[in-house]
Amino acid sequence: SAAILVAMLSTAYMAHFNAPKFYNELKDRTLPNYYKVVSTSFGASIAIFAVIAAMGFMTFGSSCSGLILNNYSTKDTLMGLSRIAVAVSLVFSYPLAFVGLRDGVMDLLKLKAGPKGQNLLTVALLSLVTMAALSIPDVSFVLAFGGATLGNALIYIFPFLMFRKAIKNKTDATPGQKREVKLAAGSALLGIGMGLLGAKMALASLG
Repeated sequence: SAAILVAMLSTAYMAHFNAPKFYNELKDRTLPNYYKVVSTSFGASIAIFAVIAAMGFMTFGSSCSGLILNNYSTKDTLMGLSRIAVAVSLVFSYPLAFVGLRDGVMDLLKLKAGPKGQNLLTVALLSLVTMAALSIPDVSFVLAFGGATLGNALIYIFPFLMFRKAIKNKTDATPGQKREVKLAAGSALLGIGMGLLGAKMALASLG
């Protein structure tokens, strides 16, 4: 259960695909200002997730559903409004995540498509995502498995690979930076271990 929780928490910080867009759209585009935006956003995310998780667990304990709103009665007016709020939030935040997915697929496949090609790819990806959503009934499995695989890769593995490459290409790398590469490698190994354990537990929860 703890491994699944850690994997699910990883999804709280999977905004890396939009990081370049956020930086480019910053009003006063400097690294110190960007650091402030990132630290403030992560701090707010930690606080919100911690409060909601604690309240949900204190209310329902181990009987918490994958979507906490499912634990409440359909006759509860406030929870009905909450369901509407969640639906609105998903509708307006979905494009942000989807653009990152589409751009990432185009970059990986080295596609240089015009508006028509982008529309076709959008329809294809949306169809795949929709079919997956209809096939997987438990949202907690999606969060756990996605966090264990993609989340851990984004948080631990990819940053290590990029940092190692940057230091390797740097002709005047300091001894301290080379030691940082070893520390980052340890972090990446930790991420791989947590990812494998989380993915295994998430798959086991289906049975």
